[in-house]
Amino acid sequence: MSYIVIKIGGSTLTNLHASTIEDISKLKEQGYQPIIVHGGGPFINKALEQQGVAPLFEDGLRVTTDEVLSITSQTLVGNVNPGLVSKINQSNIQSIGMNGIDAKLFDVAPLDEKYGYVGEPKDINTSVFDKITDQFIPVIASIGMNQATSQLYNINADTLAYKIAQALNAPLYLLSDIPGVLINKEVQSTLNAERIQCFIDQELIYGGMIPKVQDAIQAIELGCQKVVIAAGSEAHIIKKLQDGENVGTTIQQ
Repeated sequence: MSYIVIKIGGSTLTNLHASTIEDISKLKEQGYQPIIVHGGGPFINKALEQQGVAPLFEDGLRVTTDEVLSITSQTLVGNVNPGLVSKINQSNIQSIGMNGIDAKLFDVAPLDEKYGYVGEPKDINTSVFDKITDQFIPVIASIGMNQATSQLYNINADTLAYKIAQALNAPLYLLSDIPGVLINKEVQSTLNAERIQCFIDQELIYGGMIPKVQDAIQAIELGCQKVVIAAGSEAHIIKKLQDGENVGTTIQQ
């Protein structure tokens, strides 16, 4: 099957261009099997603020206590995910909301305890996608469960998208709130591992972009066809990427 994994960042959901859903619908009509992974950082921060809980981050990851985990899972599974599913279904295609617990889609291994209940997805159950993507577009929230302990975990949405893309040998489109990887305010059209490390050493790639590009290289080495980071606010961004237009940053070996 011709899978395409599309990750929509939480900061992108509020200004996602309407044509993106149209492009996803056309991918389905053309015989591709799109899979959507989403985050929800701004929505989680707002929910935490309403509960009087200050957000805390360590190495770019949300430190997830019991209370934060409860608010995060309620926000992603109960609010953000059905909202996105509803928006897609209005375009006359059928999507279905999911998370890691559904159909044992993936297992979760806990990360370092300093992050609290933050985990890394593993053992992606690709047979689930084989069965459901003929009829539905899966829209996956970044929440999962350790199947041995039944403990819920918060998952970085980028990491989940990378793991799914590499398991399916699929390309990955990361729709972000920036137009690509910026070096001295200029979008880099292509990057590979060598250039990425060079820019990191020069501190021209920094902060949260470091794990994003490093994980992209790792995903490609493990099976993901390519990773493209592009602006979700741009009109028909997915169509442009499919047509090979020079938009965003393509990361390849």
